[in-house]
Amino acid sequence: MKKFIIKSLLFILPLSIFFIEGFLPLDTFTYRPWETLLYKTKSSTAFPFYPHKNIDMVSVGDLCHHTNHAIQKRENWITDKLGYRNNTFIYNPDVVIIGDSFVAGSSLEQDSTLTNLLKSNLDIKIYNIAPAEFNDFISLLKNKVIKKPKLVIFSIVEREIPAPIINEQSIYDEKYSNELLILKDKFLRFYLVKYLKARILEASGNGIQGAPDTTMFFLEGARQKYLYDQTDEVVKNIASYKKYCDSIGAKFIFFPMPNKETVYFENVPFATQPDYLFKLCSLLELNGIYSINTLSVLNDFRNVNKKDLLYHLDDTHWNANGVNLLANELTKHIKLSLRK
Repeated sequence: MKKFIIKSLLFILPLSIFFIEGFLPLDTFTYRPWETLLYKTKSSTAFPFYPHKNIDMVSVGDLCHHTNHAIQKRENWITDKLGYRNNTFIYNPDVVIIGDSFVAGSSLEQDSTLTNLLKSNLDIKIYNIAPAEFNDFISLLKNKVIKKPKLVIFSIVEREIPAPIINEQSIYDEKYSNELLILKDKFLRFYLVKYLKARILEASGNGIQGAPDTTMFFLEGARQKYLYDQTDEVVKNIASYKKYCDSIGAKFIFFPMPNKETVYFENVPFATQPDYLFKLCSLLELNGIYSINTLSVLNDFRNVNKKDLLYHLDDTHWNANGVNLLANELTKHIKLSLRK
């Protein structure tokens, strides 16, 4: 009898896990939409997140989740048929923005994403491909999933090196929009198991507390490395993006995202502000590449507005103030670029 009970439990438990994973709401075991919608088991360009989804949840920052420093914030996410965070899919965009979690809008509401703010400022078609690399954009073009835009904006956080262009592009497979494959992916994420393990081990966000402002947390803090020794590689890869855009008759803008450590260097604390982005933008301009000195814009704002934060206290990413400020700056550059 005892063996029968044990065997029955061993049979029922995996089935129970699969049932829970597959049929409970997407956000049951997650603390923010990023993990909630993340597509794990796909091998295709696009579909970073589950397509055709509209979720609304109370989230907390990536640096302080499951700690006393977590700050609740509402995030509603809408994904299009390619799994990118757009209200609707746009086949023939005027502007394509390629970026990372900042462009996707981690920790922001749907109306406050960079793309949607730009749409409210400009009467043109703007489409966000994020998180993505420049190679994903090339693949979407070559697979005729989207048409060539008039302007391409590439954004990346300053701590990351942009990937070189590869000759063999990824395939695009529409099958990953199938609800059965999405259900299969939900089964195979094993979020229930990971959630139980995390709670048993009391896992939490491992953000680094700043000083003297102890309410502000950082991803790397004083350990943050800057790419001074790899600047040539960064410039070379971005220059290749510009060259590709030239070859298809599209204009190009580089739009870097400063590390939180760079903007709030005095709270890391660093003795002086890291100047990597200033040097990078200068080198890009010498190479004829249109770049926006976003750090200068954020610094100017902070010099006048001492109390208004530009990044979340408990999160790596910019807040509504930060994205609004740089969306307004980017709007001016888009108008100028499309007017030429």
